[in-house]
Amino acid sequence: MTMIDKVGGIIIKNKKVLVVRKKTKGNFPEFIIPGGKREIGETDVETLQREIQEEVNLKVVKAEYVDEYEDIAIFEKIPIVVKVYLCEVEGEVNIDNEIKEFCWIDKDYKKNGIKVASILEKFVLPELIRRKLI
Repeated sequence: MTMIDKVGGIIIKNKKVLVVRKKTKGNFPEFIIPGGKREIGETDVETLQREIQEEVNLKVVKAEYVDEYEDIAIFEKIPIVVKVYLCEVEGEVNIDNEIKEFCWIDKDYKKNGIKVASILEKFVLPELIRRKLI
């Protein structure tokens, strides 16, 4: 079975995480962290740098491995594995390409009516809360 292999970047500012909504056929309401699929021969960090530059116009200056998470992809409904990195970035967020919108969320995102994809909800945000990063 095909599995989606992605690399995701956690960008934190003022105890909030940057999340984005992709332009998708189904117009899904869920936000995800920036990042994407690896191109042939790319390292995780090279993938992060390219994808974060393409999606939100930020330059990754440092990336620290957090963990790897598996679930069912919200958009494609097939297994997905995401290697997640905590990123230090330079620049101002400016969405481009396949991104529809972005926002900064904290641990109270649900109270604000924001929906996030399963890996973010089940694994990433709880880990950031545990580490007292958000």
